[in-house]
Amino acid sequence: MKPLTTSIYTFSDLIRGGNQYVDKTPWIYNLVSEYKGQYFLARPRRFGKSLLVSTLKSIFLGQRELFNGLYLAETDYDWQTYPVIHLDLGDRAAATAEQVEESLGACIAEQAAAADISINSATAASGFRELILKLYERNGPVVILIDEYDKPLLGHLGQASALEIQNVLKRFYSVVKTTEPYQRFVLLTGVSKFSKVSVFSDLNNLTDLTMDRSAATLLGYTQEEVEQYFPDYIERLAQDQGLTRTRIIDTLRDWYNGYRFHEDSEAIYNPVSVMKCFQHCEFRNYWFETGTPTFLIRLLRQHPVDLSDLVVPETAFSAYEPDDLDPLPLLVQTGYLTIKEATMMGRRRQYRLAMPNYEIEESFSMWLAEGFCDASQEELNSALN
Repeated sequence: MKPLTTSIYTFSDLIRGGNQYVDKTPWIYNLVSEYKGQYFLARPRRFGKSLLVSTLKSIFLGQRELFNGLYLAETDYDWQTYPVIHLDLGDRAAATAEQVEESLGACIAEQAAAADISINSATAASGFRELILKLYERNGPVVILIDEYDKPLLGHLGQASALEIQNVLKRFYSVVKTTEPYQRFVLLTGVSKFSKVSVFSDLNNLTDLTMDRSAATLLGYTQEEVEQYFPDYIERLAQDQGLTRTRIIDTLRDWYNGYRFHEDSEAIYNPVSVMKCFQHCEFRNYWFETGTPTFLIRLLRQHPVDLSDLVVPETAFSAYEPDDLDPLPLLVQTGYLTIKEATMMGRRRQYRLAMPNYEIEESFSMWLAEGFCDASQEELNSALN
């Protein structure tokens, strides 16, 4: 039984530490084998976005030895080394637009120092561009990996500060488009997808994988993967719970499976929740422990949503604007709603949305109760059980 981890998101550390890795390189190969790729991918929190970014970083740094035994090592991928700009904005929340600008500038300065490059630009955006050009001049086409691109904005959704921060990010991310001739590969990840008239207005060169069938199981675990990579943990959990293997698998599915990012794809598990269940041998709500999206509570106070029979067109949940919030796309993008089925109504595709599993149903009830009443945590647990 290889050790499980839900706290290591650096691919090289995970592999060198002998931890269990579910091989996602068949899907990654399709991205990196192209002559040039420029992508965006949104997924809910705790779905493995940071691990994907780190895996791509190891690939483009030519660290082939880390992939021994994985699909990618057996392909015709050339393992050429490229200069990599890796910006992790997961801890870059800021109170003002000025602080966001400073934080982005610090990210660029750190990357430049690591590459032994001097940056003389006055703004984060111009520094970003200068770094790309100097790396290209020295080492050739550049790889740009930006994890949690939307984190500086998420805490400001629905507030007056959102527009100013949005403009800072828009200027910064516009560099990704204007430097396209100097790039080998680009990936931006985040929780949210803003529509084309805001942050993404200058990034229409990115291929959006969020609802693309080819990337539907790139993150998260399929039922086959859970049974293939964790058989001993399934057996241990069954023994601990006094249930048969079949019953344990059914219970795992009810608790943690059910996310679907394309109507024709199979449902997938939240990877962190199912591994925590294996670690602790206990069916619990691990999603709620990762934090409550307070901006959603504020929004639902203003715009209640009837979730009993939700049938919508794709445009109703694919994107949104920071200064004109709609709770439906936010609920989908944060993982509280997912696609259950799709049907054609004339020329239009209609989607039926619902909560993916029991863990999310419980989480949704818990944070709504916390946000809308003054009861204590013990009183809430008692009322919901």
